[in-house]
Amino acid sequence: MRGLHAYSFLKMLGVTDTIAQNEEEYIEIAVKLGLDSEWRGDVAQRMSQRHDRLFDDQVCVTALEGFYQGVVRERLKQLTVDS
Repeated sequence: MRGLHAYSFLKMLGVTDTIAQNEEEYIEIAVKLGLDSEWRGDVAQRMSQRHDRLFDDQVCVTALEGFYQGVVRERLKQLTVDS
């Protein structure tokens, strides 16, 4: 689950060069992040500059709100039928 969240966050940020397709790539990326301070700085800067894509995005909030409203509506219908 954490991997899926991280994947979606990186896609939203447009920092897909840090997404590994397999274990070998994961290790390569981790080593590069650890050893190449210029690239690591670039990745960090891109993430920082684009953070609004994550934190200002209302799509997830709106979807969750809709879900909760639907659950409450269904529960209220059940309560009315059961009364």
